[in-house]
Amino acid sequence: MKGLAIISVFLYIVLSGEYGITNTTNQIKILPNYDKINSISQLLDSFKARPVFVDLWATWCSPCFEEFKYSDSLYKFLKGKGIDLVYVSFDKDKDDTLWRNKLKEYGLFGTHIRANNLLRDNITTMIWGGIDAYSIPNYLLFDKDKKLLNKHSLPPSTGLKLFNEIESELK
Repeated sequence: MKGLAIISVFLYIVLSGEYGITNTTNQIKILPNYDKINSISQLLDSFKARPVFVDLWATWCSPCFEEFKYSDSLYKFLKGKGIDLVYVSFDKDKDDTLWRNKLKEYGLFGTHIRANNLLRDNITTMIWGGIDAYSIPNYLLFDKDKKLLNKHSLPPSTGLKLFNEIESELK
């Protein structure tokens, strides 16, 4: 049992260095005044002249948590390509503490907001054609001019397929 603990510590140290695992609190950013953002256009204004990949999720979404296993590689790929990663949570105001805790628990590097009702309705209408009708997780890709390139991007678990899709759509 002691040998397993030593191996675990060794693997953590090696993998941390190789994959750049660092202190998550420095790379987790909650957008100031996010509660005042009422449309996807307003949200994208915060990322001038840069493409944006948006992850739609909520703290009650088990499939979202499964995809978070791939968030480190997604973040590194996007950062290397000059693409901002934005997590938009569909959680209610009463779940604010839970939402903030999940960001840290899963080490979700990138920018975060919790959508108010107007923003959620704007997003769901744009993607699914109505309010209160959505399926998460879902991933959106916008170019630097705020044009929606893909309203159903592949999930992070697809790895290179997603990365190739993003590169192809941004050309």
